[in-house]
Amino acid sequence: MSSLAKLQAATSLDDLAAILGYKPAALAYLVYHLPDAQKYIAFTIPKRDGTQRQILAPTPKLKLLQRRLANVLYLALADIDKAGTPRRQLSHGFAKHLSIVTNAAVHKRRRYVLNLDLKDFFPSINFGRVRGIFIKDKRFALDPKVATLIAQIACHDHVLPQGSPCSPVISNIVGHLLDIRLVRFAKAQKCTYSRYADDITFSTNAKAFPADVAAPVSGSKHDWELGAALLKELKKADFEVNPAKTRMQYRGSRQVATGLLVNEKPNVRPEYYRIVRAMCWSLFNSGTYYRMVPAALAGGKPGDTDVQEPATSLAPLQGMLGYIYHVRNQIDTRPAAEKKKEETSTATRKLYVRFLFYRNFVVAPKPLIIPEGKTDSIYLRAAIEKLTAYQPRLGAMDKGKFKPTLKFMNFSAAIHDVLQIGNGAGDLKHFIRKYSDALKHYRHRPLPNPVIVLIDNDDGANDIFSVVKNLGAPHISRTSTDPFYRLAPNLYLIKTPEMGSKGTSCIEDLFEPALRKTVIDGKVFDPNKKHGEAGKYGKARFAEKVVQPQKDKIDFSKFANLLDRIVAVLDDYTANPPPP
Repeated sequence: MSSLAKLQAATSLDDLAAILGYKPAALAYLVYHLPDAQKYIAFTIPKRDGTQRQILAPTPKLKLLQRRLANVLYLALADIDKAGTPRRQLSHGFAKHLSIVTNAAVHKRRRYVLNLDLKDFFPSINFGRVRGIFIKDKRFALDPKVATLIAQIACHDHVLPQGSPCSPVISNIVGHLLDIRLVRFAKAQKCTYSRYADDITFSTNAKAFPADVAAPVSGSKHDWELGAALLKELKKADFEVNPAKTRMQYRGSRQVATGLLVNEKPNVRPEYYRIVRAMCWSLFNSGTYYRMVPAALAGGKPGDTDVQEPATSLAPLQGMLGYIYHVRNQIDTRPAAEKKKEETSTATRKLYVRFLFYRNFVVAPKPLIIPEGKTDSIYLRAAIEKLTAYQPRLGAMDKGKFKPTLKFMNFSAAIHDVLQIGNGAGDLKHFIRKYSDALKHYRHRPLPNPVIVLIDNDDGANDIFSVVKNLGAPHISRTSTDPFYRLAPNLYLIKTPEMGSKGTSCIEDLFEPALRKTVIDGKVFDPNKKHGEAGKYGKARFAEKVVQPQKDKIDFSKFANLLDRIVAVLDDYTANPPPP
């Protein structure tokens, strides 16, 4: 049964609890008995104009419930889309596969681009609207009791709070009526309409912009006011406009939609990219960078020139680079861009590569382990935790929680896509080959910690061995027993311990045979399982369903040799640091 069908069949708290994965008593407690003071944490964040935006962040228990509700609603919307006729998306915010880029793209190369902003978007959606939409909207038509429960889970002080995981999806469901009204209105006016959260855009190539949508303010060259017909449509949908944010942009001047240029194609503003690039070069050369802060946030007045402030974290710069890359990667339509990313790299991609390399390897805050894939990190972390008495240098308990002194490579989407590591030995071969040359790009090169590549000592290592032999380790082989191989100023390679006469091993061989024979849902473990292969399960499931739940019972003694090799690297790096 689909998620939508389950919701439509539900008639009670018990039914909704089952859909959300809760016991009825637990759901009832969170909805009816959890004190309001324990539901949300209120705080403010500054806006560019110096005013404050209030955020209500749900506490962990409520946040989990709201996230589960959001997931169910997203799945229900997917069911609705599958059942209906495919059509152009109108709301691009908080929707899968949609973004500020897709929103901006529908307004490119237009004579006029009009932006307007909905006032108090989330707070304007109250409890009654949330409950009513799930009852009256024919796409849902839920039982009133279930609709009431959803509104009780989602709302605080009778409105959608900004900060709740389910506010975005519910705002889109409520805003659907607005989208339907305005797309019909726009079509009659020969305009294109789209919405991203509270940001609405109309555009047209007509010689004169339709007065029913907006018209110039009398006596002003640049100010526009919305037409009475448009305001009427907004009022019917129970939304208001923030008139201070209404803006008309003409062909021949800069046109922006959801923060992106749309004169020719969606793109970041060139001055924004230049500022970010300058920050990067400052970082790579000196280890510091400055970021521009709106004057109102730095103690000045709104409208004053932005102020330079020294940055204390690399996170803001990574966020800016990620934003630029996300936008430009989506508009890169070259056929070879996906097949040969290294050969077809844009300047944006190269800059992002250099930043991620710098952050993860040049200024690594802890010794870093880069395994062939994320499951190896799960195994190794558990082994270090359980063998702390054997190798106390690798981790310790802190306030009841184990904290390793090492860091494991986080194979995020950016690491996979931009740095192109995390897909096995093939990726690591190229990473090792290019590492020393990549270091030369940085004048600021502190290298405070070693970077340790961990590989299985099996057939997949052959290509890596061929590269490593040219980097100062000509004798490396399946049977060589060196604890480590130093390949660059702070780059090391270690293998899983040699086994048998041929030395062949993989990290799963360090578990007892009985554990590797664990059967899950009638399937047996195969570390070499290929996608879709019947009767078997792979490394990810073994790590998540076998190793993690049973780590307190597992014998990790065979990992001792591997931990010794890691400690040998730490000792070598302390004794022989790279030259300054």
